[in-house]
Amino acid sequence: MEDMVEEGSREREQAWRHLDSLYEIGKRLAAFEGEARTFPEVMALASQAHALRTAVLFVGLDSGGDAVPERPAVKVWRAEGVPAARLTAATEQAASTYAWRVGTAVVEPQHEWGESLEGVGSWAVPAPPMRAEPAFLTLPLVAKGRTFGTLQVEPSGVLDDEGLAFLDAVAQQLALALDRHYALRREVRLRERAELFERVQRALLQRERLAHQAAEDAHRRQAFMAEASVLLASSLDYRTSLSQLARLLVPVWADCCVMDLLGPSGAERIAMTALEPAGQRPGGVSFVAQVLASHPWVALPAHSEHLPEGHTPVERAEWSGFPSNLRLLIRVRGRTLGVLSLISSRPERYGPADLSLFETLAQRIATAVDSALLFQQAQEAVRWREELLAVVSHDIKTPLLVVRMNAEMLLHAARPPGEERRRQGRRHLETILQAADQMRDLIGGILDRARLQGMPMALAPEPWPVDALFQQAAQVLRPLALEKSQNLVMEVCPGVPRVRADRERVLQVLSNLVGNAIKFTPASGTVTLRARQVDGMVRISVKDNGPGIAPEDVPHLFERFWRASGVSERGTGLGLSIVKSIVEAHGGSLWVETWPGVGSTFFFTLPAAEP
Repeated sequence: MEDMVEEGSREREQAWRHLDSLYEIGKRLAAFEGEARTFPEVMALASQAHALRTAVLFVGLDSGGDAVPERPAVKVWRAEGVPAARLTAATEQAASTYAWRVGTAVVEPQHEWGESLEGVGSWAVPAPPMRAEPAFLTLPLVAKGRTFGTLQVEPSGVLDDEGLAFLDAVAQQLALALDRHYALRREVRLRERAELFERVQRALLQRERLAHQAAEDAHRRQAFMAEASVLLASSLDYRTSLSQLARLLVPVWADCCVMDLLGPSGAERIAMTALEPAGQRPGGVSFVAQVLASHPWVALPAHSEHLPEGHTPVERAEWSGFPSNLRLLIRVRGRTLGVLSLISSRPERYGPADLSLFETLAQRIATAVDSALLFQQAQEAVRWREELLAVVSHDIKTPLLVVRMNAEMLLHAARPPGEERRRQGRRHLETILQAADQMRDLIGGILDRARLQGMPMALAPEPWPVDALFQQAAQVLRPLALEKSQNLVMEVCPGVPRVRADRERVLQVLSNLVGNAIKFTPASGTVTLRARQVDGMVRISVKDNGPGIAPEDVPHLFERFWRASGVSERGTGLGLSIVKSIVEAHGGSLWVETWPGVGSTFFFTLPAAEP
């Protein structure tokens, strides 16, 4: 009787111990912190109620809770004093049982939670597990009717029904805790996926809106550029076109638009349009009044010295009250014709696409203005040509004919006494005839040049000694120099070869250059002709000691119909242009070196004739 009572007391004590352990295990699983930390603690609590040697947990779920039976996560535990080899053997047995249970032939663990296992990689399970010694108890982990893992325990002693029920209860609590844990993970992952999808969708919608806005902006820029191009091409009156363009720019692209063109006499304001910005408070300071009074690009006239250094195509600036400002150079063929200024009261008004748009607009404005100026110059050149032809036809040809006729009459009728006087008279008459013939050829060349309008000049090149050409030119020009008591010096360096040139055209060049030198050299001055060979060419120079040429006039010196404003002597403005055409037709080049107050030297080259 006492034995039965004692046995019943032990059973009640063991039952209370199991209940206490299950209660502690339940609390621990309620605060589940992951398999790596919670599983060893649970097995330690279970071992206190019923001694265990090893425990192996197989969970066939991935981190998101999806079933991966062939790649389970593994967690192992061993009691103190149990060798590692024993744990390895238990793990191999657990793998075999788990594979048989879930119906997979190969088990490859995702990773190992807890202690390291020697020699464990993957397990191949060819057949159901055999009975092993000592006994292992494998408990399925089931939740919602689904087996997702196994818990294998190795008791230290005999396992009775109460112990079996206890361990089964531990496995059930562990399965529920793992199911809740993975369900939470799955929910978190689904929420993260939903949030990611929502972010992606918002990003796609934002990208679509931006793309749509960019397409609309690009279409608006293209439409504006097309309208501006038609406006600029519709007329050669650039003043009217630029004024209309300024009204096209304001207020769509700017609150104020100013266009200034630079000329010889300074800047000229071609167009200006300004409007009060939309949304301006009533009674506030007028934006237009501020622009007119204090904006640096509007209140002060444009000047080349105030332009950006290095002639940067676009200049951006910010000032108080004027947060967005663009100034673009109107440049064509290396020259700055003016500036286009755009002013806005809205901060950060102009982006990279706007800069590209306005750079293109400035280039088209420059092309339109340049075309209009070239047309004006062409019209002026036509007018000058017509006047010149009238002068040549009427005012020069008639007196030239009189000179020639009288010279011929004198040559035939003159009978001065004495052979020497007769020779001198004939020489003077021959000089008159030669000068008249040269003038006739010059006038014919001018008329031909004016009629041909850019056709190539006809030449008859032959080998000619340079000194002979100098002498023929001097024979006509020396009387002009003697009238001003000037010295006409000719120097031909030794060894200078003959030139291959059209004699009449070269004499025309020498006559023009030497005649100009005589004209601008003061009395008792010196005009020097020199010739030397340089790099297979013959370089000829005409030097004077006159007043020189102003530096600002040098770039225009060889332009047709151009005349310096400060020169008192009359001329057509064609002489040096014709000289340049003749020299270039021979394959040579023409240039000038001048020093104000000292004199000028004109150089030109002619091809050397073959020996």
